[in-house]
Amino acid sequence: MLNHQQLSTMIKLQQELDDKIAETRAVKTNQEILDAKFLALMIEIAEFANEQRCFKYWSSKPPSEKNILLEEFIDGLHFVISISNNYNLNLIALEITDQNYQNLTDAFLDLFATTLQFQLKKDFTTVEKWFNIYYAIAQQCNFTSSDIFNAYLAKNKINHLRQEQNY
Repeated sequence: MLNHQQLSTMIKLQQELDDKIAETRAVKTNQEILDAKFLALMIEIAEFANEQRCFKYWSSKPPSEKNILLEEFIDGLHFVISISNNYNLNLIALEITDQNYQNLTDAFLDLFATTLQFQLKKDFTTVEKWFNIYYAIAQQCNFTSSDIFNAYLAKNKINHLRQEQNY
């Protein structure tokens, strides 16, 4: 989905943001930060699923607008790139393969399970599986690589501004 240049840029920008946060905040231990990042990732995935509404069988309300879904998607992407950077996982080497899910609910459930597995294993194979699931969800939401890359750049700027404003 994302090309190597886009992903390289995002990895670099995420590292710069993480470094800025570490410089300006009273940083806890590495393990406390990583635990917080994994919890934040789970929350962001849940917020994305909530806006997607695929599991809300009791409601006829449609998913949120694409820009809202994309923003939630990007929030999760920020955290998984950040965590991968912490473990020096080479995301450029990701091999993306098509994932077939009967529905988005199944994909989100698999994503949650894989996120928990990633927290335990912290290895390249698991993060690669995570990306494959996340990209499958992105495809179902009709996000293009340009959508993802441009939304990431925009949110990264917002995140830097928030740090400058003592968010």
